[in-house]
Amino acid sequence: MLDESALDRLRQAGRIARRAREEARRLIREAALVIEICEAVEEIIRSEGARPAFPCNIGINEVAAHYTSPPGDQLRIPPKSIVKVDVGASLDGYIADTAASVALAPDLEPIVEASGIVLREAVRAMRAGVPVSRIGLVVQETASRLGFKPIRNLTGHEIGRNKLHAGTAIPNVGGACPGRLEAGHIYAVEPFLTTMRGAGEVVSAKLATIFRVEPEKISHQKLGKDEKTLMQYLIERFGNLPYAARWIDDYEKVKMVHERLVKSGRIQQYPVLVERLGEPVAQAEHTVIVFEDGCEVIT
Repeated sequence: MLDESALDRLRQAGRIARRAREEARRLIREAALVIEICEAVEEIIRSEGARPAFPCNIGINEVAAHYTSPPGDQLRIPPKSIVKVDVGASLDGYIADTAASVALAPDLEPIVEASGIVLREAVRAMRAGVPVSRIGLVVQETASRLGFKPIRNLTGHEIGRNKLHAGTAIPNVGGACPGRLEAGHIYAVEPFLTTMRGAGEVVSAKLATIFRVEPEKISHQKLGKDEKTLMQYLIERFGNLPYAARWIDDYEKVKMVHERLVKSGRIQQYPVLVERLGEPVAQAEHTVIVFEDGCEVIT
């Protein structure tokens, strides 16, 4: 079980993540530079004494997840779009993860509103002992009642200290899925919705802008000198949490080495995920602490 010190740090991380999310919502407007939104949101987290648990994700229209600005990004928010922002704060290794969507056209407001309702219903069902498959069923049934389709191959996740994905998945559809919610455990629940015309699943694009190193899997004996130097830097700077290339000091100097390590699989990449039929996607997300009689939303 979590002690009072851990609970306090988690709640602080939640408040920081919530503030960053709300600032991102304010900054999302037509023609805004995505990189400026990402960097402003990440700076809020750092200014509060925490660190980003992962790069700020900005998903536009059919992009559901895993897009953050690469160095020098010139992408701007297009008119009449739906924009998702996903942020995380890590405070002494205690992580809070949250997301919201913004509609820049009236016809997209219903799906944004629905994502919030679905999230609320999923959270209401969360308490110790509940099968995670039950949460998926709540998401699916609520989304369907509101006229939308959940993304079946995206899930929420358990969160551990210094570990964004710590095991148990929280599905967005009903059906067989192992595990039950446990008291004292932290979970991110994040419904993704698309239209009824959509496939209800995401596929990987060719682009990847988010990366991660797994320190325990790295064998430095197999690396060249420049590769070893970069890997040591990445481990010291980011640990096992995801990072963006624009976070790397003097990235242009190590770009070729970084790309080589990614290509060889020594650095994990997270491909941008898009709705298979190109339909718009909305997302809403909270981090919760589960107790015997319910849960506490910290974001």
